[in-house]
Amino acid sequence: MRALTVDELRSLIAHESIPCLSIYMPTRRGGSPEDRHHFTAQVRKARELLATQHSHAAIDALLAPILELDTPEFWSEQLDGLALFRSRNFFSYQSLPVKVEELVVAADSFHIRPLLHYMQSNQRYFLLNLSQGRVSFFKGSAMGLGPIDLSSLPRSLTDAVGVEHRERVASVHSGGKGNSPIYYGQGRDDGVRDEELMRFFRAVDRALWEVLRDETAPLILAAPERQHSIFQSVSRYPHLLHEGLRGNFANAKLDDLHQKAWPIVEEFGMKRGRDVLERYGNQISRERALDDVSSIARFAVQGRVRELIVDRDEKLWGYMDRSTGALQLHTKQTDSRDDDIMDDIAEAVILRGGDVYAFGKSKMPTKSPIAAVLRW
Repeated sequence: MRALTVDELRSLIAHESIPCLSIYMPTRRGGSPEDRHHFTAQVRKARELLATQHSHAAIDALLAPILELDTPEFWSEQLDGLALFRSRNFFSYQSLPVKVEELVVAADSFHIRPLLHYMQSNQRYFLLNLSQGRVSFFKGSAMGLGPIDLSSLPRSLTDAVGVEHRERVASVHSGGKGNSPIYYGQGRDDGVRDEELMRFFRAVDRALWEVLRDETAPLILAAPERQHSIFQSVSRYPHLLHEGLRGNFANAKLDDLHQKAWPIVEEFGMKRGRDVLERYGNQISRERALDDVSSIARFAVQGRVRELIVDRDEKLWGYMDRSTGALQLHTKQTDSRDDDIMDDIAEAVILRGGDVYAFGKSKMPTKSPIAAVLRW
């Protein structure tokens, strides 16, 4: 099960083709007749919302690819939740390993707030395996690890420092039948070895930076003890965790790597949540934190929100002007123009490089369903 990436989320947020239809529903692993009944009900609600502003023909065309999913094979592949996104020129769906509430939104943008909770609880992470002079790169989630193939990533120390240079400063000895080659410099010159590792790790860092520069997910390093400090010294990725996997993992299975890495990832996610709640409390007296929805909306479109905190179960229906942040609030969802205001604010924050955290009501730092820590 692949994890939803930040880039995919931003693509959903930036999509512009009215109407944007978002459908969420809980599912049962392996499928059930009940899932198909809920699906039919959700499609019917979508028709009702769309009918306030669109013709029957336009609605039929919009819903056609969604209805085509309704097959036994599709339902048998489901996990705990389902999210579908459809506009006139776009269609995507995501099977989720977490429960989501039934929800249909037809608005000017896709509704992404349930995905924020999913991305938190299904904390994404990256793992870099540096073992025996070889390199491999993976992305993971609560479901496990999967390889990432980067053409620019050097596959070995020799790829990075060059064959001639390697032969000039190192000899190769075999430790016996079945053992991997052991490299050492003339007179076991650790300084030469460390210089080569620095060159190697800088090449690895350059390749990783191309794909990680806009990411905030933690990166875990699996490598021998000595190489951890060297790679930490050259890596530019700010979310490389000091705690990692220490040892030789050249022949480790993906399941074993994930089982060792996942507790580190979970603790990182919990600490990140604790830190943002503490930061909110510390910044209130400095007028760098607030919980007024109208002010937060204005600051969000100005790019001033560093961290947004939302109640994952609350909704505020209405309309937000995406250029000014001005709000029109309604007591309930009225038509296909209404969206969850907190979702619109979250989208504005993410598009401008801020972070969004969704908590249950008991963990919210204020009675308001929304709060923010400002950049300046």
